Amino acid sequence: MFNFIKNIFATKKQIPVPAGYCPNCWGRQEYQNQIIEAAMSQKIDLNNVGKHKGWIQAYAERNLLGLQLDVSNGRCKTCGTH
Repeated sequence: MFNFIKNIFATKKQIPVPAGYCPNCWGRQEYQNQIIEAAMSQKIDLNNVGKHKGWIQAYAERNLLGLQLDVSNGRCKTCGTH
């Protein structure tokens, strides 16, 4: 997830949902934009993203774990999409 978020800063454009996450929830809840806004409020950019790896991992754990697809059946834990 850290590398995925780092790529968001590198490309500065919409990129596909990370593998293993629900594309339905990712798009509907606009998590990419929320990540960028949260990182900007912490003054994180491409030049210092490595120093803030812990903050990014904690943010992802706190906000994105509910969007992961269940490995056993491929269903989203949040919206139930298969």
